Amino acid sequence: MIRTEYKWLTDVYVAHRGLFDISAGIPENSLPAFRRAAEKSFAIETDVQMTKDGVLVVFHDDTLRRMTGVEGRLIDKTFAELRELRLADTEQVIPTFEEFLDAANGVNLVVEIKTHDKIGEVEQKTYDMLKGYKGHYCIESFNPFIIRWFKVHAPDVVRGQLSCSFNGAFSRIKRWLLADLKLCGWNGAQFIAYDAATIATNKAVARWAKKVPIICWTIRSQEDFDRLHDSFDNMIFDSFIPERKDLQQSF
Repeated sequence: MIRTEYKWLTDVYVAHRGLFDISAGIPENSLPAFRRAAEKSFAIETDVQMTKDGVLVVFHDDTLRRMTGVEGRLIDKTFAELRELRLADTEQVIPTFEEFLDAANGVNLVVEIKTHDKIGEVEQKTYDMLKGYKGHYCIESFNPFIIRWFKVHAPDVVRGQLSCSFNGAFSRIKRWLLADLKLCGWNGAQFIAYDAATIATNKAVARWAKKVPIICWTIRSQEDFDRLHDSFDNMIFDSFIPERKDLQQSF
């Protein structure tokens, strides 16, 4: 069920961490990746974290090694320290959230707030910056308490619960609560973003699909889209350029 006021959420396919292409020297969550997505009128999904000295930056992993070759956690570094690093052996740096918003240039945004211990400061800073964005936006998180924060403190922001099967992670009860979306009523989730690996077989997703939009992450080929498209209202994609079957434009 797609409510009129946030139908935009399902109108345009969502480029995962921007429209990146490492073979072309455009790494994930980089300014060129965001600009490329915006130029092709795709929506953009990205990840927000906060540095040791309180700067919001765009970066997916908790640790720095995969994308920068440097050991350590992002939250233990200052912004100045992070700015010395380069993404995936390119000249690209870790962007600030403000730089991301500028590069996105008004296209739809799906902003994932990475889980963290002290909920409140990151959420408030993210909300304050998003209020000035000229396009549509929503937030999502794996952490149901982050979604709850927005329900209580910023109910005007469209919010979604990220989830998957969590095989091999957490206790049995925690997996049940998260994978079966048991907290989505409590935290006021207005859409569900579920993993492509199990979206078609998860009964909880099917139940919630009667109430809210379902977004699938991450579709990585046209074949996967064609196989799974009946299970979702929109997709987050990477590794290919999808055939334009969304509602905004045809390329």
